[in-house]
Amino acid sequence: MSGWVRWRMPRAAAKPPAPTAAPRRGRPRREAASAPDALGPARIFEAALALIDEHGLAAFNIRALAGRLAVAPAAIYWHVANRDALVSGAIELALRGVGDDLPPAAWQATLRAILERFRAALRRHPELAHAIASEMAYNAAFDAPLLDRVVAALESAGFADAALVDAFNVVVAAMCGFATLELCALPAEGTEDWRAACRARVDAIDPRRQPSLHARRDALRDRAFLLRWTDGVERPLDTGFAAWVDVIVSGLEARAHARTRA
Repeated sequence: MSGWVRWRMPRAAAKPPAPTAAPRRGRPRREAASAPDALGPARIFEAALALIDEHGLAAFNIRALAGRLAVAPAAIYWHVANRDALVSGAIELALRGVGDDLPPAAWQATLRAILERFRAALRRHPELAHAIASEMAYNAAFDAPLLDRVVAALESAGFADAALVDAFNVVVAAMCGFATLELCALPAEGTEDWRAACRARVDAIDPRRQPSLHARRDALRDRAFLLRWTDGVERPLDTGFAAWVDVIVSGLEARAHARTRA
């Protein structure tokens, strides 16, 4: 019996370890996902948002992101398909929570709070304004809880069916429109020359051909859309935004009352 034990032991010791599957070329091993500082979508989107905040959307690319994360670009593609998906993820992260924890209130107050919170969130990340204004990147990262609050508020106002769709589009356009126009970026090159050209064009308004515009020129210059050369980060358009919210809410109220009378 003891001889059998002595014969078995060497074979057990000599048995090679089970082979492990090699990681895919250029991609991190799946086992790394359990590490505390593992690369994953959350960490990638946080780094992407930080890079966009620092250097702007136009300069944002995957190579720079990989450098920030100290990984190969291929490691990012393991988790995110392309640059557009990165921008969508950064937008989602920047605007997350806009519709959360809204206190119970009349529908008008709810919509006001949503419009104000959205603008405040975008003002914290103004470099994303371009993507929301001119691309459909936000569609891939829409905030379902936020939009649910919008629909619930409109239902409380009495909107339904096609009228609710129209009112919903008004709210979303109001939410995105003012803030993205307020925060649109200055030209990347020749900024001072561009500013000078804007000032010269405003100063050259003809009092004979545009008498009303000329009469209000000093009040409007650099404080109104199309007549400014300072962006909304440096000079916020707070009173204009307040007027915008009043008009939107009042207009929806009027349409809701008209539906009730009908």
